[in-house]
Amino acid sequence: MGEVELVAEAVPPGAALLELGSGAGRMTRGLVARGYDVVAVDNSTEMLSHVEGVEKVLADIATLRLARRFDAVLLASHLVNVASDATRAAFLRTCRVHLAPGGVVIAQRLDPRWLEPAFLARLGRRRHMSKQVSAAVRDASVAGGLVLGAVEYQAARRRWRHPFRSRVLDDAALDSELERAGLRLGRWLDPDRTWFTASAARERRPRRIGVLRARSSVD
Repeated sequence: MGEVELVAEAVPPGAALLELGSGAGRMTRGLVARGYDVVAVDNSTEMLSHVEGVEKVLADIATLRLARRFDAVLLASHLVNVASDATRAAFLRTCRVHLAPGGVVIAQRLDPRWLEPAFLARLGRRRHMSKQVSAAVRDASVAGGLVLGAVEYQAARRRWRHPFRSRVLDDAALDSELERAGLRLGRWLDPDRTWFTASAARERRPRRIGVLRARSSVD
């Protein structure tokens, strides 16, 4: 679906990349093929059993703390839109603490237009994610900035549903969430402004109030 190409726009192949929420490795395989040195993290043993050719870590994103830093940290699959504010903050802090100097976070958010009924209606029309799989949003409703519903997938004669409950973040809300985690927005990677980069916010130098006061007293 073009995600790996977007990653390649943000960080060159060969970089050390921490993939948070890798699942069964849908993106992992493409990242490895591009030459990235990937560490895949997921909290499902079953999901990680399908991931091959990379270092794997069984852990929750919110509490993950590895003894290494990465050129890039990937938070895809709209994980930044988790409904819990506390969990979202923990996810973004995990991104921040694993960044090497000069590193970037690459993340994906829901299009803010998900709060618009007309836009949700368009998402209800089945679209092809690949040659084998199609998807559509079903039974979606909006309440207090949250979108509730299910994504219905179809592959050949198989059909299954994935319920979701997501907090939609507009630009201002995203800036605020990043700032709380010690990050700042970098640039948008796609025309719909759903994929973006973020980097570590610069630490402000402490004001030398004591020195200034001492000089004032001498004067």
